[in-house]
Amino acid sequence: MTLAVPASAQTAVAAPSVIRAVRAWQLLPQPAGLPPGLPEPVAAAASGPAGPAWAEHRTRFAIELVGDGVSGWQAPVGQTVAQIIADDLAAGLIGHGAAAPRRLAYRKKTGRHRRGPHARQAASAVELACWDLASRASAVSVTALLGGIIRPAVPAYASALGLDPAHAAAPEVAAWITEAGFWGQKWPLTKPLILAGPKAVAKAFDPLREAAGGGRFMVDGLGRCRLDEAMRLLPVLVDLGVVFAEELLPPGSFGWHRLRAAGAGVPLAAGEHAVDEAEQIRLLTGEGVDVWQVDPGWSGGLARSLHTTELAADLGMATFPHGDRLPAALALAGACCRDKIPAIEWHLTLEPLRQQVFSAPVQIEGGQLPVRTNPGLAEVPALLETAAAWEVTGP
Repeated sequence: MTLAVPASAQTAVAAPSVIRAVRAWQLLPQPAGLPPGLPEPVAAAASGPAGPAWAEHRTRFAIELVGDGVSGWQAPVGQTVAQIIADDLAAGLIGHGAAAPRRLAYRKKTGRHRRGPHARQAASAVELACWDLASRASAVSVTALLGGIIRPAVPAYASALGLDPAHAAAPEVAAWITEAGFWGQKWPLTKPLILAGPKAVAKAFDPLREAAGGGRFMVDGLGRCRLDEAMRLLPVLVDLGVVFAEELLPPGSFGWHRLRAAGAGVPLAAGEHAVDEAEQIRLLTGEGVDVWQVDPGWSGGLARSLHTTELAADLGMATFPHGDRLPAALALAGACCRDKIPAIEWHLTLEPLRQQVFSAPVQIEGGQLPVRTNPGLAEVPALLETAAAWEVTGP
């Protein structure tokens, strides 16, 4: 998809958005523990986000695509992803016009990394940085470049992953989420609850569902269930009236299709881990999912995410973007109507830590996230080092 650049901006895009150099800057590690300012019941029920326990959170970089007098950014990326960009993609980006995302696939690659999560994250980071550069060069928001701002704000659903649904404070959290105006709430099916069986799941989740009142309710299995465990949970999820159940099993697996065939009236959601194009199309067109989830930072970038969102809509499915790359997901949602993207994910304990990368974090109010009207996907990240970790330039 070629950027829909307004006529007034076309001249501005032509020269400044040509990439002259690619740089990586090291960022501070993600802080350990919970972010400050959480509501008391949320903090009480939280087990704490992974933080620096994950390698990609300990060693993080910002990728800079340098144009003529303007740069495009994407952050944070982990060390492995940054290395793939340096080894495989950076040299081929020199001379590329960031306003032509469809041409990215034809740029020279100098390594053999083509498929799999890290390769797709690297390709996604480069593509998102190109949108950021084209937006800043044209002084037009990314959502406007995607086709125009359809709505000024997008609802968010609260992801309670990292909270214990069996904790005594969990019902207070469920009530607070509804009162705070979130579109809905999603709770994890923890492994201890899955092992304890359907009655234990019902005992833990029934008070949450009641406390949520009329608010929408979802669950995330994180791919932890065996097929027999997932089958036994279906009646409980029907009783809970879940809007969707996310990844009870690994999507696309034999067990996943058996679960779909059971037809128990529980909408199944997946997509965030479908990183390669063929896998995305198989899930979407093979009657593998009821609800589509996409992450622009994992799926190949914004153009790819918009494509699969439109395809999902044509097939009668709503899309709920995954929250790992919130600024990109928000730009995508701002260009789509509510029927295509009803809401995007806001991780209660992790998102405030992710936002600390940026000088002006995204703020949520009344369960709504404002669509950015300024150029760029987000504010320029705050850098740790005074010199780039590496730089690739043209001849």
